[in-house]
Amino acid sequence: MKKWLSEYKHAWVFLYFVIYLPWYFGLQQRGNMGFHDVYTSIDHALPFVSWFIYPYIYWFLFVAGTIAYLFFTHKKDFYRCVAFLFIGMTVCLIVFTVYPTSFDHRPEVIQGSPLATFLVNFIYTADKSQNVFPSIHVFNSIGCAIALIKCNDFKHSKGMITFASVSAIMITLSTMFIKQHSILDAISACVLAIILYILIYKLDVFKIEERVDDQNPRLFKNLSKISR
Repeated sequence: MKKWLSEYKHAWVFLYFVIYLPWYFGLQQRGNMGFHDVYTSIDHALPFVSWFIYPYIYWFLFVAGTIAYLFFTHKKDFYRCVAFLFIGMTVCLIVFTVYPTSFDHRPEVIQGSPLATFLVNFIYTADKSQNVFPSIHVFNSIGCAIALIKCNDFKHSKGMITFASVSAIMITLSTMFIKQHSILDAISACVLAIILYILIYKLDVFKIEERVDDQNPRLFKNLSKISR
């Protein structure tokens, strides 16, 4: 147990969720007054497409899988990724707090396959159409795509560049085609992602490159070598 704790002590960063979760769900408990509708003419032109619920839900696997892989293989890449995600998520929460937004333009009748219809209804029930600008869904998908592309294991992998890029693009499109987010939510998330990419990956403002020992955890040393 001591060896495990020593090798994976970088798990301390997940304490962030002690702050994030109450803040996020607390904001979801606010009433319906005072919210700014981010609906645009472009959103009006975009149709509802039920099968986009699949890439929308795939987001959970994409984000969790990216974080887990980096956690077990490369501490530097893991720290860059979570710094990117957690700082951006905090910025989103601050914006949600001072500038409440909504996007309540869901279709009255959901058409599609039984599974797609069920999943859309599930998401609609579980996730209010509030606190949408910027879109955390879009921001995190971009952040994970960047983390995979910049990871030492995949720097020169065209397959990973394609996989990560297509994943982020499809997830981004899904937020608009299932009427969960406005195009403004997606654009603002992209702008935030660009800013944090410059700060963390280009300027390395937290000096992660210097301060973090990137020795692979013992359990995944061989996996890291194989993937190169």
